[in-house]
Amino acid sequence: MNFSTKERYLLEDQKNHEKLCIQKYANYANLASDPALKNIFKQNGQIEQEHYNTIDQLLKGQMPAVGQQSGGQQQSGGMQSKGMQSQGQQNSSSQNMIFQNTNQSGSQGSGSMNTNDRDLCTDMLMTEKYVSGAYNTAIFEFRDTQVRNILNHIQKEEQQHGESIFKYMESNGMYNVQ
Repeated sequence: MNFSTKERYLLEDQKNHEKLCIQKYANYANLASDPALKNIFKQNGQIEQEHYNTIDQLLKGQMPAVGQQSGGQQQSGGMQSKGMQSQGQQNSSSQNMIFQNTNQSGSQGSGSMNTNDRDLCTDMLMTEKYVSGAYNTAIFEFRDTQVRNILNHIQKEEQQHGESIFKYMESNGMYNVQ
């Protein structure tokens, strides 16, 4: 893969963003008091590690098979996009289950919430907004359709992370939509 200087810099930036997200999610999972929130942070952190690995593969000149079990590298952009869409739907379902478990936790609800959990959520939501925006910019700067599709897939998962945090915050009285 032959990236322009700008494309390479954008990938390096995204790789650094992913590294920071991995670190934050790991630290925040340890700091959170609510087990449901710990679980959200741990699961989002695992997906951030996948993003980091994907970007690292791209920088090494390898085309990762995002959202597919095998052989995705040889398929056309359209086929790969369908695989990525399916993966995104699976992740969304997984995050909806997290949200449902948070709502069903009863005694783990807003009574056990503290300012620290709210602050951790607020910081991660802000981080996800920033990282998603950075992916948006990067997507428009890449010439290769397959790479754009990969970055788009990652961006969608970043948005899903933000959604899971938002829903957690909203259900626990930490975020009021007016």
